[in-house]
Amino acid sequence: MQRLIKWIIGLSLLFGLSALGNWIVAVLALKVPGSVIGMVLLLLLLMTRIIRVEWIEDSAGFLTKHLAFFFIPIAVGLMSYSSLLKAEGVPLFLALIISMTIGLVVTALVSGKHGEAS
Repeated sequence: MQRLIKWIIGLSLLFGLSALGNWIVAVLALKVPGSVIGMVLLLLLLMTRIIRVEWIEDSAGFLTKHLAFFFIPIAVGLMSYSSLLKAEGVPLFLALIISMTIGLVVTALVSGKHGEAS
């Protein structure tokens, strides 16, 4: 029972921060997704120890474990754009590959630098 309450509190914190991020974006008319603002808020709260990792680790682990289910609506939505994908599929694919490669290289460089500093 105690684990269920902890899980519900963690999930409430995560969804609350996401909703707060969306609200901040709406009020300030920012050009950044609300989920990104929510993640930055979560990072700040974790770094300042206002929110402890133990409070959200079970809920975050559950959401991460079932992350693939969140991509099903995206895959179904892509089916309605089949004509666009047929016409512009190759440039889109190249853009995805190039941006993914850049992201991986930057991540590797940043994590490599971080690993050397430790």
